[in-house]
Amino acid sequence: MRTSPMLLAVFIVACTTSSYTTFAQLGVDNPVDKKALSQVGLSNPLIYKISDKGIYNITVKSGQSSPLSGLNFEIVFLNASFKNTNAPLPGAESNITLDNPAAIGLTVPSTVEHVIPVKSFNMVLTSSDGKELSKKINEVPRGGRILENIDLKGYIGNITINLYDIVPDPVVTDSIKKQLNTSNDTAIVDSAELQARVQKS
Repeated sequence: MRTSPMLLAVFIVACTTSSYTTFAQLGVDNPVDKKALSQVGLSNPLIYKISDKGIYNITVKSGQSSPLSGLNFEIVFLNASFKNTNAPLPGAESNITLDNPAAIGLTVPSTVEHVIPVKSFNMVLTSSDGKELSKKINEVPRGGRILENIDLKGYIGNITINLYDIVPDPVVTDSIKKQLNTSNDTAIVDSAELQARVQKS
């Protein structure tokens, strides 16, 4: 039995239309697909905080990412005293940040930054009720910046980012001691607490 070209064309169009309809229903009605299409990030894409001892202007840069991939942000340890001088701290890096911001969902423009190299630091994220969401020990930045990925396990709301035991790289240790007028190694171990809000769009 031969099928006429007209009937065959109608059959193909019907199948194609059915496929598109099924795909649209998956994208709109399926809760798993909705979660995959949503975005999570900090409500403020740029957060600044001077560290407790005034060494660093700590900057947190947040992008948008899928909740399934976690919360992504960059921590940059800038020179807190740079605004008051025309030259960076000896040993600090002057460079262009975020060469490829799209790679991690960041939308802030590239700027010249004066970064202080950091040897290591610890970080704890807590929720608004004090519950520990994440803890990282002995984080090692590349120079004075590091990308962080945090699994919040679905948490949305206010968070505290507590950075402590921030140890400067040996290349800038003497400069920081001079800046703080101290010869004590423990006196240049810094800390900072930042407030932020995780939101989903």
